[in-house]
Amino acid sequence: MSKKIISILGMAGEFDGKKTTAYYACDALAKKSKEYRNSTDVLLKNYDDEFYLLGTEEAIKLQKRILDITNKRVEFLEVDIDNLDEVFEKVFELISEANTGEVLLDITHGFRDQSISAIFSATLHHFLNQSNIEIIFAKQVVIHKKYEYMLLNNYIHLTQLSLLLTGFIRTLNFVNSVEIDGLNTLAFESFSKALLSNDFKKLEASYLNLSATLSQAKNNDKFKHLKELFEQIETTLVDFKGFSKKEIYDKYMILAKLMSDKNYYLLSITYLFEAIRQYSTYSFYKNKIISNYAWTKFNMYNLNRDVMYCITQKEFGDDYKQTYYDRNNSNFYNNNSSVFEKITIEYKKLRELRNNLTHINYKKSQPNIKKDLENLLNALDTIITDDILKKIRK
Repeated sequence: MSKKIISILGMAGEFDGKKTTAYYACDALAKKSKEYRNSTDVLLKNYDDEFYLLGTEEAIKLQKRILDITNKRVEFLEVDIDNLDEVFEKVFELISEANTGEVLLDITHGFRDQSISAIFSATLHHFLNQSNIEIIFAKQVVIHKKYEYMLLNNYIHLTQLSLLLTGFIRTLNFVNSVEIDGLNTLAFESFSKALLSNDFKKLEASYLNLSATLSQAKNNDKFKHLKELFEQIETTLVDFKGFSKKEIYDKYMILAKLMSDKNYYLLSITYLFEAIRQYSTYSFYKNKIISNYAWTKFNMYNLNRDVMYCITQKEFGDDYKQTYYDRNNSNFYNNNSSVFEKITIEYKKLRELRNNLTHINYKKSQPNIKKDLENLLNALDTIITDDILKKIRK
């Protein structure tokens, strides 16, 4: 199958009107290493395929003069040095037209910004699952006028991984679209799936796996350019250390804060709603307000509901249902009203915000939702951290 060869032209190969050469080590291309005019000359002498040579008017004139294109299928494509969009679009177009055919893209010569555009174009196509692109670059070695070819596909994979990691940091979502040798990308995907599906059992195990993967990646010289991203992920997920040993309401608070940071407001509010309810019910149990039987046998949803009815009875009026707690002790609320009122104030705000979002209240906008949620997070975090229900009594 014919290969499409794309090369960005430069001004190498002539000096003061005289043709010049340099030594090119071509081991990476499995071609003969020797003296050539420039990198484009290397390709023309070693490949019998379709050539598309991009350059400015001046570069094209020079290369036509010094390169031997006899019996070669060559198309020169003029580009404007000041129009990087044109360079990008032309490379993009040529790669697109290749369909499933092989593409060899040489970015050795030409202008720096054009090369970057070409790399990005190829990288973009890797995202579109076009894996038949090979990108080469002849780097100058210590010895003057000696160049050595290197394949840039590994760097493309790192670019892809960089974008995936950045997306994970921003959204907590990871779509495992590339295979990276030396990195367990499934660890990111498994954690993401467990987190976004509320699978706590898998979340705890997948976090440990991801944490080990991050530690290995940071110490792998192959990924040294991505170390900062790995560290950012560790910082983002630092509260998951010891996650399995935390109380359920503390787990919910961790998730509420994380989801708020990533602008998943409804998820954050849902976790926060469950956190304060679970904390309150657990406090009732610890202080023997509810029996061990109730704690282990009752439906947890109903138990949480009854506890919150008891704490917030003055606020919810007709919604309040007389429960075990006040049937057996008429002074229970009065004995603990000061701390109950602190929870009630924030719980009322939380219910209102949650209901507006959950039921898609299209008639009422939420211009300050992030700030309102941050205030609720801080208030309820203080309530739980300070354990204000630790001294409630019958």
